[in-house]
Amino acid sequence: MKTVRPQWVVIKAVVLYALVNLAFAYFNPPVGKFSLYNWLIPGRARVPYEREVEYYEASHTIPVYEDLDAMYQSTLLAQPKQPDEFRVFLLGDSSAWGFQLHPEETLVGQLNALNLKTCAGKRIVVYNAAFPLPYVMKDLILLDKAREYQPDLFLWTVTLDGFRNRTIFTNYFLDPYAERVQALAEEYQLTNLDLQKLETPTFWDQTLIGQRGRLKKIFLLQVHGLGWAATGLDYDYRSYPPLSPDVTADDTFFETPPGKLGLEDHMLFNVLEAGYQLAAPTPVLVINEPIFVASGKNSEIRYNEFYPRWAYDEYLTYLQNWMRVNQHDYVDAWNLLPPAEFTDTPFHRTPAGERKFAELLLPQIQKLACPK
Repeated sequence: MKTVRPQWVVIKAVVLYALVNLAFAYFNPPVGKFSLYNWLIPGRARVPYEREVEYYEASHTIPVYEDLDAMYQSTLLAQPKQPDEFRVFLLGDSSAWGFQLHPEETLVGQLNALNLKTCAGKRIVVYNAAFPLPYVMKDLILLDKAREYQPDLFLWTVTLDGFRNRTIFTNYFLDPYAERVQALAEEYQLTNLDLQKLETPTFWDQTLIGQRGRLKKIFLLQVHGLGWAATGLDYDYRSYPPLSPDVTADDTFFETPPGKLGLEDHMLFNVLEAGYQLAAPTPVLVINEPIFVASGKNSEIRYNEFYPRWAYDEYLTYLQNWMRVNQHDYVDAWNLLPPAEFTDTPFHRTPAGERKFAELLLPQIQKLACPK
């Protein structure tokens, strides 16, 4: 009988584990492309996201922004494109994603309820490709990835807050895609983009050990899909107090005083131009999203808790002129909705607000779906 030497078993196991780690880092397999969604589990109406970790189980979801394959493969937009389908992808922040709303109540749900068709008779199907983060560079990364899913039109909702240089979000969202971010910044001359804190993943970061957090999330997302399939819940809906008509008397924009906004020198409007060029020949419709406008105390100073009037007015003028000069398709919906059609923030909308927003966009979508 052959004698088993435990020390050799341990050594062989360690060597094998090391080799598997090195192989994983070297070949970088697209693990996120292997998904139970749109196969054994219905695809989600929007990307998985939840604000607070303790609600993941209640909402049957877990965000996997570190792996865009896994994120989008879990949604309906990963389904094969049908011959009679004209695909529209919505990009944007939490208001586009649909905080406090069930999927059918969101802007995407309201647009699909209109049963739109192109001039050629194709079904206009809108997909939610948004991720809850107000940052246009994040949107550019998602637009870049979403091109793999055969879009015919991009809708890109924006607001002033999303054009700020958000170094706080660099490690949160951009680091996993550092090489692609740097390539885009160089190709489209995104000179205003602050990349000083961008950290390119090391070889060690790419090993099984370094990727264990991402791999765990991908696995849990498949498990949460069973709850999603059974309940249709992908968000834990919580009550919220109505927004106050009163605002603070502070006239700064995130500590920036009047006259120091620096829209051209410090903010990320060149990311918009990169988006138009990157998407081409697919058209892009940029939409300045609705905001809550206060009517009470200090409302002559601020539109809402985010925006002093001077900053937002300067932004509106700049964005409108920028769109006109560059001759891009654009919709300005900033004052479309009354205060009652917002929920827990100056950006998140009610179902009725989304319906009105969808009706506003209808002519532009049909125009872009029926090129001359």
